[in-house]
Amino acid sequence: MTNHPNTVDDPPPQIQQAQKPTEGSQFLPIVAKPTERREHKLTRVAFAISRLMEFCSEKELVNQTGHNVEYWPLVILKELFDNALDAAEESEIPPEIEIIVGKDGTITITDNANGIAAETIKAILDYTIRVSSREAYVSPTRGAQGNALKTILAMSYVIDRESDFSEVVNDEAVGITLIETRGEQHRIEFKVDHVNSQPKLNHTVTPCTFRRGTRITVKWPTGRKQQRENWLLLSERPFKQLAEAYVWFNPHLTLRGVWHGKEFINVKATNPTWEKWRPCNPTSAHWYNEDRLQHYMAAHVARDRDLKRERSVRDFLPEFRGLSGTIVRRKILTEIGCSHQSLAQFFGVDQVNRKGIAKLLRAMCKHSKPVQPKHLGVIGREHLKTRFLAAGGNIETFKYELETGYTEDGIPFVIEVAFGLHQTGLTWGPSSSFVTRKFVAGVNWSVAINNPFRTFGRTGQGLENMLAELRVNDREPVICAVHLASAYVRYTDRGKSAIVLNGEDR
Repeated sequence: MTNHPNTVDDPPPQIQQAQKPTEGSQFLPIVAKPTERREHKLTRVAFAISRLMEFCSEKELVNQTGHNVEYWPLVILKELFDNALDAAEESEIPPEIEIIVGKDGTITITDNANGIAAETIKAILDYTIRVSSREAYVSPTRGAQGNALKTILAMSYVIDRESDFSEVVNDEAVGITLIETRGEQHRIEFKVDHVNSQPKLNHTVTPCTFRRGTRITVKWPTGRKQQRENWLLLSERPFKQLAEAYVWFNPHLTLRGVWHGKEFINVKATNPTWEKWRPCNPTSAHWYNEDRLQHYMAAHVARDRDLKRERSVRDFLPEFRGLSGTIVRRKILTEIGCSHQSLAQFFGVDQVNRKGIAKLLRAMCKHSKPVQPKHLGVIGREHLKTRFLAAGGNIETFKYELETGYTEDGIPFVIEVAFGLHQTGLTWGPSSSFVTRKFVAGVNWSVAINNPFRTFGRTGQGLENMLAELRVNDREPVICAVHLASAYVRYTDRGKSAIVLNGEDR
């Protein structure tokens, strides 16, 4: 046998090392070198995902509302309550609101305003746009989310579809909401087209006998969801507390509430003629800066374009307090040099006319007076004292503070605080341990689900920290109500759960 590599008689060295012949063996095992396998590579592509699905999952609705799913019954109450109050004030009548939570899992809120136009309901069902009569304005308003009703329509669908304790997803889920107004019942079924990944709404209209005001019923899912926590039942106590809190900040409100057939509140207005800044009052030029005015004008220009109409700058000025007179409008138009110009042309066709907008704002402020804080609306000592006593407060310990002023930006504000001990706080003994702190907080006559005063500007300190410093924790038998009215409120999230306050507001 000769030593020639790469021959059958003399295998390569790597094979020779694997050969372990035994004495008398006739065959030699051959070990081949394994071949290398090339792994397939994934080429990622950018998928187009519909933004409409932001309303169709628990995660996205939490982002939209600013509240976790267990708070959704409270979100429904708050948003519908705010809308009902605003509608009554726009109709210039004292609000009368009824809340009914049925054993069948329905939440119904009824108001006595002028009702919702059919065109507005159709716009709400269009999930490609945000519909709001508040968002572009700067004024003391209860809210400017712009998608509140859209989220409410989707909530019961999401609850019906998703489950924490089961991997089974209900693809046949549906959320049902009824809107009765102006002699028509609008039945809205919220589903999802899973093929095209977008909401699918079935809207049917039938005649009904309900004509005055609006009645909205949200059907909370039952049956299949009994396997998970029944959030509606668990929400009974905070739900009732939130409803009752609204009468603290609205002296003109008459409210009745029923839970599973039992009345839990029936309060008459303490002052039906109480005055505050209503949604139908003109806004003030002094509440805007250049960016906010540009946003407001852009909204008007876009709406005029959709309606195929054209208004002038002259017609735009009466939107603001003190600028509806012929003489004052002539002065402003002369100073700006746009007497016969349309609002769209003045705003800018190819580029926003920022210099012109800034000049217009200065002229509007020059020819109008700032709004005094008291005109926003003061709840008052007597009404808050009435609510304090109804909550079991001791009259000897009742204290009321009122603070008014302007922020660094010239925005007027009114801060009212009512504070005192519950009757049980005056005695020592086991009975006092059954009453804990009652804390009611609100902004612009709307009640917060949680404490909205979480941080005070530069200090970084919130209201809870201040109460803790005063040894007023959540176990103390005290009653505390804090309300802020302001022409411009900055929220930290879409759910209006927390606001940003300047340092001086402390």
